[in-house]
Amino acid sequence: MRSIDRHLQEQGAAGEAQFRDWLDASRLPYIYVDQTQETVPEHFRSTMKRPDFLVALPFVGAIAFDTKVKTVYGPTANPYFVFDVAEIRRLAVFDRLFRVTTFLACQVAGDSAQSTWFQVEDIMLAVGRRRRGTVQVHLGDGLDTRMSRPFQEALRDLLVI
Repeated sequence: MRSIDRHLQEQGAAGEAQFRDWLDASRLPYIYVDQTQETVPEHFRSTMKRPDFLVALPFVGAIAFDTKVKTVYGPTANPYFVFDVAEIRRLAVFDRLFRVTTFLACQVAGDSAQSTWFQVEDIMLAVGRRRRGTVQVHLGDGLDTRMSRPFQEALRDLLVI
């Protein structure tokens, strides 16, 4: 397992905390998923990544979120995020094995109010057959969500994409 820069770890932890606070305000039931290596069976550790949150939609099911704090690249007219292909593939394995729709909830570094949601299944279309490297995903391909709004409003917005 590769080492992550301390600043990026702190940035990620702050993003997770903000997402957790947003969920708390929604009053929806959720589980914050322990990210220690031992929480995944040994034979899946290199092929599956669990998300950060499982959010229950009472009497309906659950959806999963992996939170990220990302840098925006590209021109203002066509901005994009860069994702690690291997990480997306590992989240897709979780999505497929557990039959839980999984989203990446990406906060823009330096703008704690904006979150863009991408369904992992949709990003896999951009990944295609690639096994390594990175993939660019345009912000316009996701659901732009202002975290100043209630979480439930963002969920309703998912129904129209």
